[in-house]
Amino acid sequence: MKTSYSGIDIGGANIKVYDGSSRICYFPMWQRWKELGDFLKGLGLEGRVGVVLTGELADSFSSKAEGVVYITNAVREAFDDVVFIDLDGNLKREIDNPENFAANNWVASVKFLSEEFADFIFADMGSTTTDLIPVKDGKILAGKTDFERLDRKELLYFGMLRTPSSFLVKRNCSSEFFSITGDAMLVLGLIDETAYSCETPDGRGKSSAECMQRLARQVCADLHEVGEDYVIGLAGEIRDEMVSRVAKAFEQKRNLYGIETAIGCGIGEVLLEEAAELAEMEYVSLRERYGEVSDIFPAFAMARLVELDDSG
Repeated sequence: MKTSYSGIDIGGANIKVYDGSSRICYFPMWQRWKELGDFLKGLGLEGRVGVVLTGELADSFSSKAEGVVYITNAVREAFDDVVFIDLDGNLKREIDNPENFAANNWVASVKFLSEEFADFIFADMGSTTTDLIPVKDGKILAGKTDFERLDRKELLYFGMLRTPSSFLVKRNCSSEFFSITGDAMLVLGLIDETAYSCETPDGRGKSSAECMQRLARQVCADLHEVGEDYVIGLAGEIRDEMVSRVAKAFEQKRNLYGIETAIGCGIGEVLLEEAAELAEMEYVSLRERYGEVSDIFPAFAMARLVELDDSG
């Protein structure tokens, strides 16, 4: 049953929707931005809609400000009653400064969680990126822009599906776009073909054998040359490197701010939990607390914030 409050997280590769249930819709903004308005109207959302976004970074737009204006205009044309959130955590109906609404999806998540937790690192691993947002005494300590957060290791630019394998393989390998993390995750059994929602690098299928072939190609080989055990080991190295980088970022934030708890969500939560254990931090699973909305938590959090604001 649909609620009267919905949330949408409009990303560069996916549009995530909460309307009482969870939906992840693959929508490559850099290809389909002209279809955005019609796509949003087709979601069939009613009532008040809370919106967060990261899709403004798509290279279909000449600047982040242009992307914010384009996306938010499409939203307002699609829905009658819309609320946004700025980087300071203010709920607004108007976009008074476009750059203060860019890459704001994590703000909704942290603002919602701050009602219950005071000190934590919010961790969200999606298809493309991993957010690590430190909060101390209820105050957000992260940089506001993606540029700042990249520099501070509060934005790690890898995720469960779309990251080129060469970015994570530690051994010498090709830098060609032969395979992605989705191939490694499927080979390891961490996702299935349904969860592998983006395109494959070679345009072929998403079976285990096809994923293995793409990973073998990353080291300039065919699968029969190196064998399945080698490729499974390579996939494991990619996974381990992701866990290691998150764990090191956790440790950095713990040592800097004295934060001992990580709160994790997203399709990569299984890796976040392992990273927290490696960093010797307490881990709170949003999947255990809220179920499948963990995969689309910013959309869920935004819907709840709008509802709470309305009732308050």
